[in-house]
Amino acid sequence: MHCFFKILYSYQQLFLPDLALTQKLGRETYEPYYPHIWKPGGLDWYMERCFGTEILTNELVDPNIEFWLAKDEAGQMVGFLKFILEKPVPDHPIKNALYLEKIYLMPAFFGKGAGQHLIAFCKQRAAQLGRAAVWLMVMKNGPVWAYEKAGFQTLGEVNWDFEFLKEEERGGWVMICPLG
Repeated sequence: MHCFFKILYSYQQLFLPDLALTQKLGRETYEPYYPHIWKPGGLDWYMERCFGTEILTNELVDPNIEFWLAKDEAGQMVGFLKFILEKPVPDHPIKNALYLEKIYLMPAFFGKGAGQHLIAFCKQRAAQLGRAAVWLMVMKNGPVWAYEKAGFQTLGEVNWDFEFLKEEERGGWVMICPLG
């Protein structure tokens, strides 16, 4: 006999007073997974580009950007999300869309279904805002299968032209999940 239980996560929006926590989450959820994709100096460059104090200060007060922290029932940090609340889907007729820019998990929660919970929260937030779709960009070597499982479809290719990104890691996919 199998016992099934519902995993409950709570979500907390992060604001400017949460700057240090957001920086900590960014590092702890990105650095364990992606150091191999960067040339020397690249990981530090990317961390500053995404989680540097000046950048994050501006983003945490931008009304079109939201950061969310997910915690489990025990209060452990599961991961976090970054949304651009309204950003048109590139080369697509849907313009009223939420862009899921970041979805990162703490190492203890990787591969345990936590990502699907965070994606479900993202879709719920998009629906609350009256968005027609959620879209994202994912590396070709990234968790494409997880997004497909959550209902995303591939629209086309994207190429990241970051100087410090290894050449073989620059390709990605634009994916969309229509709502409603």
